[in-house]
Amino acid sequence: MRKILKNVKTITKLVFGLPIYYISIIFPKKKNLSVIGSSLGKHFADNSKYYYIKHYDNEDNDVNLVWISKNKVVVNVLKQKGYLAEYLYSIKGVYSTLRASKAYLSHQLDDIDGALIGGSEIIQLWHGMPLRKIGYGGDWKNDTLSGQIKLFISKWLPYAYYMKCDVLWAPCKSAKDNYKIPFSKSFRNNNIEDKIILSQQPRTFCFNDSFKFKKNFFPEMDMLLKLNENYKNIISWLPTQRKQFNKTIIDVIKDSGLDLYIMNQFCKKNESLFVIKAHFLDFNLLSSITKGFENILIYPESDPYPLLKYTNVLVTDYSSVFFDFLMINRPIVFMCHDLLEYSKKVEFYYDFENLKIGPICSSWDEVYNCIGDVMSNNDVYSEKRKEKLIDLEYALNYKG
Repeated sequence: MRKILKNVKTITKLVFGLPIYYISIIFPKKKNLSVIGSSLGKHFADNSKYYYIKHYDNEDNDVNLVWISKNKVVVNVLKQKGYLAEYLYSIKGVYSTLRASKAYLSHQLDDIDGALIGGSEIIQLWHGMPLRKIGYGGDWKNDTLSGQIKLFISKWLPYAYYMKCDVLWAPCKSAKDNYKIPFSKSFRNNNIEDKIILSQQPRTFCFNDSFKFKKNFFPEMDMLLKLNENYKNIISWLPTQRKQFNKTIIDVIKDSGLDLYIMNQFCKKNESLFVIKAHFLDFNLLSSITKGFENILIYPESDPYPLLKYTNVLVTDYSSVFFDFLMINRPIVFMCHDLLEYSKKVEFYYDFENLKIGPICSSWDEVYNCIGDVMSNNDVYSEKRKEKLIDLEYALNYKG
């Protein structure tokens, strides 16, 4: 049933999106108007959020940047704070989107709406430096029927091709090289080299000592400062979303054998807090499972980067967040209970097992031991993390 509904939604988008797309192309644009969105239109988060903040920190900027969202709460909060935002499914939302000369995204066209931004220059900020292969050659190939359909859509119905863009930001040369194949069907012409530009990812601005977490954008700061004060260590677990396996964060917890009682006892003994930050697609699935565990917290915000700023130990698996975390050089522990299964399903850009920036564990008992070593000031990967950051040649210059 879910697959049928998905197919119906896709066909509806293709049919009704076509006339809207051509209207968008010919609709008059305003040079000083841009729109921006993120997370399929659900959240105020990721690179788009920090680009938006940076934009309004620049008092000399004469471009109106409007946050477009499918979430009325996000729109109302931004408007109450005096910033430009519109609900996509409103007259003002549609009009602003049609009039915009540029559109900024962090995930895919559905961050806003592909048909409505057909005549805009689409700047894809992207949402991280992937470990696994993505897009064309990764998520799909043209040697299958579904791949041939995607190929047709990317060429003839670009408003419905999720990775369509005109400019793509890459955080380092390695990422730029990796992006060339997966985004090869994304650009309106084949001049791929010039369409991918190197720039610091906006979301990593918050790692800079000079970055100020303004409470109008970061209301969670009171909570984070209190947690930082009350606990000796904040251990943050950010598992990647396992869409390819049709699994949720609940499945990952069960499959990995995470015993919340044991984790709570471990953290209590070590004056630590275990914070679970799920992928935004799993955002609402964890509300009740940790009730009664005072040393375990389900992170309530969609944006994990303020949390990472205060994280002492990062526990993750195949999430690209660990590449960003290298910038603050704190311990990383990989919990990869399904590495064999995962590596059979997806291909990696990097030799994951030889990154050597943190231990790779297959059980939570191993994770406890590794975290215990770190807490005993036995961080044997510190220099390796510094070397890896240099090897990757991360872009530290902002091109916005």
